[in-house]
This record gives sequence, C-alpha cells and structure tokens, in this order.
Amino acid sequence: MYFAEGLTWEICIVGLSLTVFTLINLLTKPYKHKSDLLLCLWLLLLNIPLLQTALSHQGIDSPAFNLYTDPMLTLLHGPILYWYVRILVSSEDAKILKSDLLHLIPFVLFYLLYISMDHPHSMRPSIGSPDIAIGSAGEGEVMSLFRPLMVHFGLINGLVFVVYSIVTIYALVQHQKTITEIFSQNDNEISLKWLYTLPATFAALVLLNFMNENVLESAPVIDPLTFHMMSFLSFIILLCFFGVKQKPVFFLRKPSFENKIESETPIENSDANDNDLSDEAIARVIEDMQAYMRRGKPFINPDFSVYSLAEALNIPRRNLSQVLNSRLSKNFYQYVNEFRIDEVKALLQDPNHAKSTILDIAFRCGFKSKSSFNSLFKQYCDVTPSQYRKKVRQG
Repeated sequence: MYFAEGLTWEICIVGLSLTVFTLINLLTKPYKHKSDLLLCLWLLLLNIPLLQTALSHQGIDSPAFNLYTDPMLTLLHGPILYWYVRILVSSEDAKILKSDLLHLIPFVLFYLLYISMDHPHSMRPSIGSPDIAIGSAGEGEVMSLFRPLMVHFGLINGLVFVVYSIVTIYALVQHQKTITEIFSQNDNEISLKWLYTLPATFAALVLLNFMNENVLESAPVIDPLTFHMMSFLSFIILLCFFGVKQKPVFFLRKPSFENKIESETPIENSDANDNDLSDEAIARVIEDMQAYMRRGKPFINPDFSVYSLAEALNIPRRNLSQVLNSRLSKNFYQYVNEFRIDEVKALLQDPNHAKSTILDIAFRCGFKSKSSFNSLFKQYCDVTPSQYRKKVRQG
C-alpha cells in the first residue's frame, strides 16, 4: 500500500508540474488564440483530481475545496473536446454561441445535485468500496430519488464522453475531406489526426479500469486510485505534447486577399450560378494555372495552399476548386503533389544532383514528411524512390 501511495503521489506531481510548464508556455505566447485559452481551461480541469490527491497525501484535506471541485467537473471534458476541435477546424473566427450553453446542461444539473447532498466522504475509488458514497439516513425523500444517478455517475459520465467522441470523430472525418481541397500538405498539425488518440485513449483506459476493478477485483494489478490518476495523466501528456504547438488549421493561413476577392464578382460564367464557369473561362484558368505552376514552381514551398494559388491567378478560391474538381478530377492536394513528384523525378535524373540524397531532393521539392513522400511517389510511379533512382542510373 505504501508503494501505491508513493506512486500515486509521484503521478500527481508529474502531472501538475507538466501542466504548470505548459500553461506558462501557452500564456506567454505573443498571440493567444481561443483554442489556446480553451486548452488551458481543459488542463486545469484535468489537474483538479491530481491536486486533490496530492493535497490529501500531504494530510491537507479541505471539505469545501473537494465539494466544489467535485467529480461532476468531468462532465465538462466531452463538451470541451467538441469545442476545441470546432475551433481548430473553423475557417472563420469561431465564436461561442448561445446554443453552446446547452452542452453544459448535464454538468449543471449533476453539479447542483451533488453539492445539495450529504457526503460522508469524498468520491475516491478504492478496493472493495463503491466509486461514490453519498447520502445519509436523514436525507430527504426527494434527494434519495436521485441517489441512483449519482451511484452510477461513472457510467453516465462515460456515455456522455462517448457521445461527444463520436461527434468529434465525425467532425474530424469531414475535416479530412476539406483539407485536401485547401492544402498541399497533410501533416499532423493540419490533419489533426492526433486528436483521434483522445477518444481511443479514453476507450482503452475504461476497458483497463473495468478489468482492474471488476475482473481482477480480488487482486487488482493497480490500486484503483493510482489507476485513475494515471488516466488523468495520460490525457495531460497528450494535450501538453500536441496541444502546445497546435494552431487553428485555417487561422493566419488564409490571405486577406481571399476576403476581398470572394466578395467581388467571379470571373466570367455562363449561368446565373456563380459557381458554374463557362468552358472558355475554365480553359483560361487551366492554361494560366499550368503555366504558373511550371514557370514559378510555387509548389516547392511546403505551405503552398489553394489560397496562394488563387491569389496568384487573381480568381476566387471557389472557382479554382471547381476547375480542379470538375475538369481535372483532382483535389488541390493531388494536383500540387503531382508537380512535386515530377520535380523529384527530374532532379533524380539530373547528374548535378547525383550525390544528393533522395530525402534532400524531396524536401527541396516541397515535401515535409518522408512517409507521405514515399507513399505518394509509390502511388504515382508504381516504384519506390530508391527503385526509380536505381533504374535511372542503370538506364
């Protein structure tokens, strides 16, 4: 038991220390976006159980602090996950709407219910005892009706987070489709694939916790309280490692030109629908686009986006996307990376670059990731980059 208490204390200190360092990093940034502030709030909420446990380990027990920072706060994690993702994938400056307050209803109801009840001791998991102990023989009949809700709070809290996880995953899937029309890269900061680890981590921890406390109830591998603190620490590590460097996907990537050009009349079109260009206009856009890509080679810039191309051609982004999708049957990501692959092939055939490594050539042509480069090269050329270079040298 002493070992378990010591390990729990160390976990709490690691989580609290890591959070303090991350908060300082986020709050001292020259520009703080709403997503940064929301991330700070999320980290503070995740650290409350760690702080309570650390204080208890030192013999400091404040019933008032434990009461008003009760476990009902965990009902906020689902809404915060959803809001955080929505802010990151929003193409405009995301705002908190009145309808967003509806997401707080479960938390408010459970929170008010909890602080209105008697509490023999705080809600802390332990071997051989329920996760929650509330109520007394003298509590009112009305309050006693709600006791089953509180007893099964862990299950309810888990279901709430699962629902928000599903909504969040759907938003991320839709985001994957959007970014291929906008960006020429698909790195972690743009794709937000790291956010999938949050629901996945939650599911894994719930399963392991269930096995530890129920399947192995007679001899649990890990003390339940220690396991719960490890669970909170897992989320803290993920958010601190990825969240501190995460920027809103579209923020500061959309030129001011875009706001201006989108409000102007689109280039010549044949129908009343502004999104339908005439054949002549489409042919002109394709000709200008191909010439610009070959002459200027803007694709060697890893951050080259559809907004940059639209600005260079002086046409609205929506018209450019229409041309790519309807006439070339490609999204922006595919279109740009075909030019990058062709440039890589040209340099691999160039004797002046015979001593350059394949990776150096790939980075010079605009790729940022070795894995994405190898995957795209194999997709377009049916051979790996090294096989292609070998074939060129042999031929």
